[in-house]
Amino acid sequence: MQLPGGIARDGERRRSFAFRPVDGALEAALAEAAAAPSMPRAVTSVLAAALAELGGEPADEETVRGMAVGDRQFLVRQLSVYLGHDPVWLTAVCRACGESFDFEVRQADLPVKEAGGSFPYAEAGGLRLRVPTGADQEAIAGLSDERAVKALFERCRIGGEGDMAAAEAAIEEVAPEVALAALAGCPACGASNEVAVDPYLGLPAQSEELFAEVHRLASSYHWSEAEILALPRARRQLYLRLIDRSRGLVQ
Repeated sequence: MQLPGGIARDGERRRSFAFRPVDGALEAALAEAAAAPSMPRAVTSVLAAALAELGGEPADEETVRGMAVGDRQFLVRQLSVYLGHDPVWLTAVCRACGESFDFEVRQADLPVKEAGGSFPYAEAGGLRLRVPTGADQEAIAGLSDERAVKALFERCRIGGEGDMAAAEAAIEEVAPEVALAALAGCPACGASNEVAVDPYLGLPAQSEELFAEVHRLASSYHWSEAEILALPRARRQLYLRLIDRSRGLVQ
């Protein structure tokens, strides 16, 4: 699988990516990265921690920050799938009958729109623009909606004059995008509902669970934190099951 947009390097668009192997060190890095002060900053930190390679080069925060928003959203979903957090269950309220219901979403199956041929640039009449990036999102985080829209327009405008509506349409034409909604049938009345799906739904959250597991393993085997976090997740879980079995908690 490749990025729907990609990174411009030496006159070409590089679209490859690869995540690091899943071990405790990665999970700890993701938990710490998720504590960033804003959503855009958290996305940058999480992806920089999770990616081993991006566009054929080692991934770093500067590269991740400069990626198109659609590529970043795509990678957050792919990371969620990679970590085994797919499918996910969401709750919606039926627009026809008003009943609340749960439904399953497979993030891996949600549609992805690839970038247009002129990516990462767009034109609207005499206006030349580039698609928004993570750096843009970080810069406007915390602004009111009105100020954020104006600031984003100015950041993405390379040259020329034009209105924001034309700029938005031009950028949408070339920018990579992930689906932001899914159809869900109401089990009560059968009506079809279009339900919003947060592109950052799979963003890792802070949790004490990993560190509780480290504590249990360290207490039982007297291994260091670094040794425990270096274990593949599957092997760490195996040792935890063996501890529970030795204590008669499982068979």
